[in-house]
Amino acid sequence: MKLIKNIQIYAPENLGVKDVLISDSKIEKIDNTIKFPYPIETIDGTGCILTPGLIDRHVHITGGGGEAGFISRARPIDVKEILDAGITTVIGLLGTDGYTRSTKELFAKAKELTQKGVHAYILTGSYAYPSNTLTQSMEDDIVFIDSILGVKLALSDHRSTHINNDELIHMASRIRTASLIAGKQANLTIHMGDEKQALEPVFNALEKADIPISLFQPTHCTRNPYLFEQAKKFADLGGTIDLTCDGNGKTLSYIQQIKNTDKVTISSDAQGSWSTYNEDGSVKEIGITPISNLKNEFILLKNELGYEKALPFFTQNVANVLGFKNKGQIKEGFDCDLVIWKDDKIQHVITNL
Repeated sequence: MKLIKNIQIYAPENLGVKDVLISDSKIEKIDNTIKFPYPIETIDGTGCILTPGLIDRHVHITGGGGEAGFISRARPIDVKEILDAGITTVIGLLGTDGYTRSTKELFAKAKELTQKGVHAYILTGSYAYPSNTLTQSMEDDIVFIDSILGVKLALSDHRSTHINNDELIHMASRIRTASLIAGKQANLTIHMGDEKQALEPVFNALEKADIPISLFQPTHCTRNPYLFEQAKKFADLGGTIDLTCDGNGKTLSYIQQIKNTDKVTISSDAQGSWSTYNEDGSVKEIGITPISNLKNEFILLKNELGYEKALPFFTQNVANVLGFKNKGQIKEGFDCDLVIWKDDKIQHVITNL
């Protein structure tokens, strides 16, 4: 058991200064004053802020990159980097390289991170269609593997396999059925590239088939102005959009243009590669994205919007769209995924007691 005393709580809503009791990896009690007849481990939260642990829904936990040859492969992420960024839950996925990287490797890395204190889940699939899977079937992956939350695919990108409209509908329908059988909120996370068709394949699928819009979850939605205009339209229809952050606060200007932000999430794309290309298509420059970008983005948005408005993009919204029932908020009975802050610096990360 652990007791946090006299701490200001943003859950994300402002709960005021409270005591929080943690037991068996859960938030047992939140009250003005909690007393015990015997000593237990206690953290003095005076002058500190308590928030839910951040959730990063887009992390290349086994490393991304590889687009400039084998020397450009990114290394796997370390658990310390995740916790140092105030992140308690990650969703791992493959990137461009679905050839030398595998879903088996991804699954094993997620198990390692979970055993070291970070809640880690994965997506099956990669940029390509048909999908890179663990069990030889993306439906079986979703139905039988608890930690698999959905499928990754690339659209409108020169590195994608350029799935056609019928294939996209077929793929989404299979994910939908597997999701129902598994009792999950499985999604199709769509890496969006720069090609001019942008989200049109998704809009076509929604028009032709009776598939819930919640299943399609595009990411990198600020990659270019036209894509973002389509992403706003998608959000207006009730869809989820994910914004990739650089840790410089730029997501604020995009958030301010969206009418309903309840399903907007922000992720880091950590350990993935960013790249620019020459006119002949060769790689001009390549780099690796740090997971600390998510923490830095949260701090900058919090300074502009306040805790209550900034937190959901990194916590509650993410939990809701991914189907996490006990994460993303500070509530009795919820997982003890918590971060203690003081002057924008992390003092403690509490998870998986």
